[in-house]
Amino acid sequence: MKQFVALARVSSREQEREGFSLDIQEDALRRYSDSCDGKIVRLFRIAETASKTTERKTFHELISFCKKHCMELDGLLVYKVDRAARNLYDFVEIERLESEYDVPFICVSQPTENNPAGRMMRRTLANMASFYTEQQSVDVREGLNRRVREGWFVCLAPYGYRTFARKDVGSSKFIPNRLLMFVIFFSYMLTRI
Repeated sequence: MKQFVALARVSSREQEREGFSLDIQEDALRRYSDSCDGKIVRLFRIAETASKTTERKTFHELISFCKKHCMELDGLLVYKVDRAARNLYDFVEIERLESEYDVPFICVSQPTENNPAGRMMRRTLANMASFYTEQQSVDVREGLNRRVREGWFVCLAPYGYRTFARKDVGSSKFIPNRLLMFVIFFSYMLTRI
């Protein structure tokens, strides 16, 4: 019987938009394993809503597990290439498992072979996913900076501000509550005397 290690990863934004829930990925990974008369000996789950430290810890546990058990494993299963790693550095670690530890990298919904053409296809998909993630970060930062320049808060308003609705924008803008700001300022001045 073949033995696989599997990785399921989501980010909450992608999960809402594209439906890549952990359950959907796990079902597909188990179906693939069953179709090969195999079993998943260890399943690693990463939800991007967790802290980055936790995500890295889980990813490194996966890599360590694969290296330690490489002689017994018949492959590392993932749903898609972009589910395998958040960046190219992590993707290289996964490729090293295949080239140095003989643990095949298997994308159940994007099958490729371990040959030059297959590796090129996976690297292209990984590059596209990395670009998308990096570009999304740039776009979000630009949007936040624009909101700040226009006088909008990018998070909850600080203590002492109140909200009013603007119908033309369909959002809320915050203006200071002058009486509360005066009280805070007066209290501050009293502490300096």
